[in-house]
Amino acid sequence: MNPDDTIQTEPQPTCPLCQTPGQIRYQDLTDRLFGAPGTWTVKECSSATCGSLWLDPRPTLADVGKAYRNYYTHGDEGLSRLVRRVVRAVAREYAAVRYGFPASRLPAPGPRLVAALAASYPGLREHLDLLVRYTPATEQGRGRLLDVGCGDGQSLEILADLGWTVSGVEVDPSAVAVARGRGLDVHHGTLGEAGFADDTFDVVTSSHVIEHVHDPAEFLLQSRRVLRPGGRLLTVTPNARAMLLQRHGASWLPLDPPRHLLLFTAASLETLARRVGFREVGVRSTARAVALNEIASTEIAREGHYTWGTWPGLPLWLRAQIQQLRQSVAVRSGAEGEELVLTAVK
Repeated sequence: MNPDDTIQTEPQPTCPLCQTPGQIRYQDLTDRLFGAPGTWTVKECSSATCGSLWLDPRPTLADVGKAYRNYYTHGDEGLSRLVRRVVRAVAREYAAVRYGFPASRLPAPGPRLVAALAASYPGLREHLDLLVRYTPATEQGRGRLLDVGCGDGQSLEILADLGWTVSGVEVDPSAVAVARGRGLDVHHGTLGEAGFADDTFDVVTSSHVIEHVHDPAEFLLQSRRVLRPGGRLLTVTPNARAMLLQRHGASWLPLDPPRHLLLFTAASLETLARRVGFREVGVRSTARAVALNEIASTEIAREGHYTWGTWPGLPLWLRAQIQQLRQSVAVRSGAEGEELVLTAVK
């Protein structure tokens, strides 16, 4: 067998966070998105105060790159370039509407109107929240912000528009090349490899990164190291107790084997952040990406895979919008949403 057709694994019999033995939750899972080789088992922590989900076995650090060979592409051509500009303009106005940043002097009212509508529309509102990284304006003004796992730099451009001095870290070399081509300060590799000095940044953010790393404690320690005293951490990750996980089970999109090595609960994420030294720790769930997860999870259950960007048909699309609205209301009443948002202070 060609070595490239297999991913070497290592056992992970106990919870990576609390070392409690786990029970099998799902097994014989395949990569439903990008066709990486292998079948995978998800375990659930038996501790009532943890409840995290993880892969056992999981890809080794040396071989995990094979799971990303056909992963997201990063480009800026045709319609995507136009969409990018529109999203950037709307996000700029949305930050003014929702987070207190100064309004722009755009002569056209279009982005401002869309931003005002987005601030009241579930799903779109949560997506724009993520693009601006939940970062409110302050009387002291902005400072230096680092986005870990910044991709091709879309959020970095938006955050720079808001006044932040931005830097990024990204492991995908093609994404780094695109981001640098846009004039952004983006470092290739992991945060630990980027060479930032201690106490460098006012804010460190990451979106859907911590679930991919082999050592989440080290990831948070590195994030804390580069923060200035009083600096703020923001980390977004899938929720291991999401409502749609209960609805779709093994077909739930954010399980994403073999790339998602560990999925947190609110309790386990808060415990880890406190363990590595953060204070003023808070974790809440959001209803972002409900419609996408409903569509993709339904397609995975039907077809065994999901292809990004495909039209699901009007009935499924409408069902997904209804699910988005329902979950947005439920989360405001205390139900578990699709994503966790961790905030903390050094």
